[in-house]
Amino acid sequence: MLALTFTLELKEPLLMTAIEGDPNSAVSLPFVPGSALRGALVGRYLAGDKRRDLAAEAEARKLFFDAQTRYLNAYPVDELGERTLPTPQAWKKCKGAQGDSIYDLSVAPQPEALHEQQPQPLKRPFCRLAGEEVELYKIKRQVNIHTLRDPVAGRAVGKGGQGAVFRYEAVGKGEQGTVFRYEALAPGQTLAGAIPCPDAETADTLQELLQEDDTLLLGGSQSAGYGLTRLTEIHREKDWQEIPHNFAMQSGRLTLTLLSDAVLRDAQGQYTGFLTPEILAEYLKVKLTLDRARTFVKTGVVGGFNRKWGLPLPQTPVARAGSVFTFEVGEHKIPAEDLQRLLNNGIGERRAEGFGRVALNWHSQEAKLEAREMEDNERKFIPTPTLTGASAKLAQAMATRMLRRQLDQSLRERVLALKVWGSIHNTQLSAVRTRVRNALAIQDVSPIERYLAELKKVGQDQFEKAKIEGRSLSAWIKDVLQENTPAIWRRLCHTSFDGQKLPAVGGVRAAWDADLAQEYALRLIDGVLSHELAERRNKEVS
Repeated sequence: MLALTFTLELKEPLLMTAIEGDPNSAVSLPFVPGSALRGALVGRYLAGDKRRDLAAEAEARKLFFDAQTRYLNAYPVDELGERTLPTPQAWKKCKGAQGDSIYDLSVAPQPEALHEQQPQPLKRPFCRLAGEEVELYKIKRQVNIHTLRDPVAGRAVGKGGQGAVFRYEAVGKGEQGTVFRYEALAPGQTLAGAIPCPDAETADTLQELLQEDDTLLLGGSQSAGYGLTRLTEIHREKDWQEIPHNFAMQSGRLTLTLLSDAVLRDAQGQYTGFLTPEILAEYLKVKLTLDRARTFVKTGVVGGFNRKWGLPLPQTPVARAGSVFTFEVGEHKIPAEDLQRLLNNGIGERRAEGFGRVALNWHSQEAKLEAREMEDNERKFIPTPTLTGASAKLAQAMATRMLRRQLDQSLRERVLALKVWGSIHNTQLSAVRTRVRNALAIQDVSPIERYLAELKKVGQDQFEKAKIEGRSLSAWIKDVLQENTPAIWRRLCHTSFDGQKLPAVGGVRAAWDADLAQEYALRLIDGVLSHELAERRNKEVS
């Protein structure tokens, strides 16, 4: 799919007002809607001639109105500068849980961990999914208090005298007071957007309207110091994809996740906030059945403003971004071209403004995911190494040495904090230690796993009765050996892994990779068993 991609740097607070909220306040959406981006480019396309009737021009209709060209929402960027996506509503976590595990209820509606605990939604609205790992992002906001100023006096005027903001009367015929609150997107953040185009000619025209390092005024209260943004990193991508698609259906199920709000109509032509099988069947031409146990929906209301008419658009119910719908397909085979067309075009109305974007079978693979909450969504650039050759190798060695020193300290603290409880012979602990040390030499953990699996019943009973961190010793060893690279880091350092915080020398950063993680996992097991044996020997001597 041909698309123009770009980023928006917020130079001032941004106020993209949502309908919901108190009448004396304005709360911004956590993203820049595609309708706002389209409106800004329409203004540039008109070039000051507001008398032109764009609806009557074929080129203008293709550019802005008939959904051949689609202006997608600009969402916050991740650490690599890529566009994040709305967090699926099917992702939940245990109430009061201290760990980083989350559960995808569209895969397993009733995981054991949630049986006795109330599942809680995630509070961060944006994410980046990579296999079994998830990065969760939020957007920073800024709250400002304003007072309504009298246009003649040039200041706020109230019954209690000049400046008595706590006693101001309501003005005009409405109920809105003269003190109001703006909750806007804080400046200094970066958001990424995209404009899929039907052909190269359309992309050429829009690329002329999107100039590198140019500024755009977006949102409300632009004359009061809001809405200034800067366009950067404008690229033309021939094979752009909003999300890697997966047309392989698990057990005959099709999982559809909304990547933006969807404006839908039911069979009677009424607006609805729910995607029914009948609505989707119109696009895929197959019979579908909704799996309600695996469906998680959030609804809302959207409006808008038509500048041509000078009137607001009707407020309509929508299915919110992140809503997850799971359908049973059964024996039906949906052609890949139909699924691809649905991904490209979206679903529902107002698709030119970025509504109705979908993902298919995006996150419907793993029931349990490891999540990491990012500090903020400000753009974090990975330093570009300036060293080459022998200098780069030396800097890499120095950074790795610094990382090892940090890990060794964490390893010592963990070994001293862990205790093996229960009765188990020293010979059993020593046998595992021997195989752990051999595994360090050959970089292969399978002999340890094989030894534990082939133990006689007497030995297995001892490893089951011995406890560490509330688990049997054998289960704990297997867990440590099988954990992925970020999980080993969390086990050692008690913090989520952040590559930006690894030691660096001259722009060359140390690498926390699978080999290093396996080494420290083995050293952790060896250290715990060695410490236990040493304590037992000391007790025998005393």
